[in-house]
Amino acid sequence: MTPARLVVNGCSYMVQYAQGNGHDDLATQLRLTNPVSLAIGGSANSRILRTTLKHSYTAPPTFYVLGMTFLSRHEIPICKPLNDFEGRWVNLQNQDFSARWQYGWTQKDSEQYIDIKLKTEMYSPLDRIEDLMYRMLSTISDLKSRGHRVLMFQQADNFLYTDLLDDPRLKLFDQPEIVGKFKWRAVPWQFDQGAEWSPEDEHHDRNHRHVAIGQHYWLNQYLTNYIQEHKILE
Repeated sequence: MTPARLVVNGCSYMVQYAQGNGHDDLATQLRLTNPVSLAIGGSANSRILRTTLKHSYTAPPTFYVLGMTFLSRHEIPICKPLNDFEGRWVNLQNQDFSARWQYGWTQKDSEQYIDIKLKTEMYSPLDRIEDLMYRMLSTISDLKSRGHRVLMFQQADNFLYTDLLDDPRLKLFDQPEIVGKFKWRAVPWQFDQGAEWSPEDEHHDRNHRHVAIGQHYWLNQYLTNYIQEHKILE
């Protein structure tokens, strides 16, 4: 059964995409209905995959479009629950949820956690990319086994785009549901096509700036062509 609905998920890049009705326009182009965004600013890849799966187990056949985020983002469950769907999770480096920290958690704890986290990441990029790859593959397999369809692409993480992605351990990124073997980066590509960035991001690295709200024409055209060429919805 071909999915009839569209759900997008990701971090702030996808939040702004949805704020400009990018998901509505994509749904129209793909002849899908009920476009919904699950995106939350500061999301880690683990949250993007978890909440997508969580949504999918109570949804009719749906097409999920996931804008994946920075490899270094990590979340831990130390907040009072926002709701049953999101739970206790927080990415301390990118989400300001301090008002919801569980009793006993302090700013010092956060600083120590981030310091230790950064130390563990110094020599482990290949292992962490490989772990993400298998999580993505498992999500793809699970969604498709239950009648859903999915497309995943990298937004802006240039830390990934080294020779590591040519390592034989990462060859399974070569899937039709993963755009460009995970080497294609949507954000800088959109700027290259002429999309504008958010004025408040002027001081950021160009490759990490947010595409301005409403500037989703190029991305939607690319995704639509890719989906049709690779028969993702079939």
